[in-house]
Formats: sequence, structure tokens, C-alpha cells
Amino acid sequence: MIGAGISGLAVAGTLHSRGLPVTVLERSAGVGGLWRYPDPPEPGPAYRSLHLNTSAKITGYSDFPMPDHFPRYPRHDQVASYLQSYADHKGVTDLVRTTVEVEALDRGPDGTWLVTTRDGTGARERHAYGHVVVATGHHWSPKVPSLPGDETFTGRRTHSFDYSGPAAHAGRRVAVIGFGNSAADISVELSRVAVKTIVVQRRGVHVVPKTMLGIPIDEIASAPWWARLAFPEQRRLIELLLRLMRGRLTDYGLAEPDHRVFGGALTISDELLSRINHGALVVKPAVERIVNGSLHFVDGSAAEVDDLVYCTGYRIEFPFLPSEWVFEPAGQVALYQRVVPPAHPGLYFAGLIRPFGAITRLVEAQAEWIADLVEGTAELPAERVMRQEVKAHLKAARARYGTTAADSVQVDFATYLAALRAQRRRGVLTARRG
Repeated sequence: MIGAGISGLAVAGTLHSRGLPVTVLERSAGVGGLWRYPDPPEPGPAYRSLHLNTSAKITGYSDFPMPDHFPRYPRHDQVASYLQSYADHKGVTDLVRTTVEVEALDRGPDGTWLVTTRDGTGARERHAYGHVVVATGHHWSPKVPSLPGDETFTGRRTHSFDYSGPAAHAGRRVAVIGFGNSAADISVELSRVAVKTIVVQRRGVHVVPKTMLGIPIDEIASAPWWARLAFPEQRRLIELLLRLMRGRLTDYGLAEPDHRVFGGALTISDELLSRINHGALVVKPAVERIVNGSLHFVDGSAAEVDDLVYCTGYRIEFPFLPSEWVFEPAGQVALYQRVVPPAHPGLYFAGLIRPFGAITRLVEAQAEWIADLVEGTAELPAERVMRQEVKAHLKAARARYGTTAADSVQVDFATYLAALRAQRRRGVLTARRG
């Protein structure tokens, strides 16, 4: 098992509960994945104001709920402590080897997986395993775009991966590049200490509050009544509620999305539109060029800034294994049921998905299926069948979302959960017939 975040712990806990031997390799100093925010902070996607965008009720593991005293949307340190408690509860804490980074993954002549690691002292080891689960997530390799003239910028630049809090930007003019969830959180908190905060929106994105009609949106996405609605009905309902609750995005000076709701990632924030309304945040379109400390935008306007904060996402990559094991030639993730490389049974990916809703129930379902395959109570279909499923998924993803790697791992909560459960049933029946 590579990674000890939400997904890695779910799989490790499931395997261990079935009596299967597990070793968890984690490159940081503890469990928790992206929710780790030690003092002093390590480089990573967490920042001081980070909270869950999904509710504690749905984000907690089904057999180990988050504590009742947690707020509806817990803070990063609460989530991190909960994940440590879960690891203790499942008996996997002592199975985690921390400060160990995986450098290479190869297939041995006998079919075993050879994993080369390096620990905090630089010492290298190589061990053989029957199965490998990759649960490293996709929030650890920062993606920084190249903007015309950015080499002339005279101020400070950072990516959200290295951002820990707003104090360093107090009294300065800051431009936040990007418009996803991190950009919303960071620009909102910067707007309280900076002299001026600009948020740069290259493309229109649907901004959604954490709750609708008093119900957390992830609880809506996971509700049985929601699953019974056809997709067009789901989309129409959310679009109607958004129009009633917040009006048009253009009323806030934001670009109108070029796609309908659920046609791309959502930006979830309760405060972003309010800070724009109060003049604390200035919205600008894409940067055309940078000239020293001046940003020139495609609408002809310009602004002087002291700091750039790139909230431009992360690359999905796995430098310890050949890219063709995971990606198709155009760069999209090509995994059967978003878990198994068709040509490499025995290798699994957990949590490499972007759901509309909380991820936990989905990785629990992935974990159960992976455990079935590891212990031999289920079988995979033929490689040809797996490739057909991957091809159909990528075709649908390109039509609905786009052609990037991130587009290819987008999933609908209810649809994907049903597909995983159906796959488990088919796999068990196949194994019994065999």
C-alpha cells in the first residue's frame, strides 16, 4: 500500500480486517495525507484555514463515524486527528512505515511486484509484494502555468502547495491565479489582510454553496432519492436552486461557465461571492502578460501586485512507474472501473477519482473490491472486456467534461458506487464458477 491518507487507510483497514498482510508506505511523517498540517507546516496542499467541503456525516468512514462534537465541516487538524484515530481503530497504525518514499515499481520474473524505497536517511531498500495499491492521491505535484512575461515579475510567487496562511501577505497587493476550491478559500482569507486581493478567473466555473436548503450538498448527492432521479432531472434541480439562491454569476462580475452544472468541476464556497459583493475581492479575467510588477488582463485592464499565489491545481502523475501503465497516449487515466490497469492485474489505484460529493463511501467500495481480488474471492474480467469499459468511460468523459487527465477521473457519486457494487457481484460469481 502506497499512501496513508483517506483512501490508503480505507484499503489498509479493509485488507487488515480480512486477515491479509499489509505494509503501508507513507512518505510524510504521519498518516492523514493532504490533511496533515504539522507545526511548523510541511509543504503540502493543507493550509491554516482549510476545512472539509463535504460534511462530517458523509466524509466519515461508515464503520467509524466522525465524533458528534465535530462541526458539520471540520477543520484540517480535526480531520487529521480523526484519520489517526481511524488508523488506531482499524489496527493499521503499526503497519505504516513513515518517511518512506517509493522510487520505483517493477514486475519481477515470478510475477511479484518489486518496490524500491528510500527512507529519510537516504537508505534504499527493495521488497517483493504480491499486490500493490497506489493511494497517493493527486494533490502533491503542483502545476504552475507559464504566463507571458512571468520571468520579469519582480514580486513573490508561490503555489498553494507551499501556502500555509495569509500572514506573509498582510498589507500587500496579491493576485490569486485560479478559481477552484483552493483559490476560493485562499483569496477569501487573503482579502482580510491584504491591501488588495485580485482573483484571476480564466474560465467560468459554477460556484456552489456548501449547503442548499439547509442540506449539505454531498448529503444530497449520496441520498437515495437523488439516485432515483435521472441525470437531466438532477441537473435541472440544482440549476434552479442556484438561480434562486445566488442569481447569475455575471451579477458578481464573474464569467458565465461555458458548460452546465455537472459538466465540470465545481467551486464550493459559502464566502467567495459575499467577499466579491463587499468589494473585498476584485475579479479579473485571464492574464494576457506580466510586465515587472504589473499584470495586464485580456480585457485591457491592468493592476500592480506584490505577490502571485498560483492556485492552479496539480498534475496527476506517478513517477515511480511507467506512465503507460496508467495513462492512454493522449494523457487521460485509463483504469478499469478507475481502479485496475487492464494489462497489469495485481496493481490497483484507490481514490484516483473526483466525485461530485464525498469520496469516502466510494473508496470504501473500492477497498472491498480490491480486497476481494487480493484474497481471490473475486476475479477480473478478460483484458479485452476491461479495455472496452475504459474506452467507453473515456469517450463519455471527453464528451461531458473534457480531455485532460483530471476530466477522466471525474465520477458521479451514485452511478459510480452502483458500478462498483455491480462489479463486486460479477467478480464473485465469476470466481465461484471458476
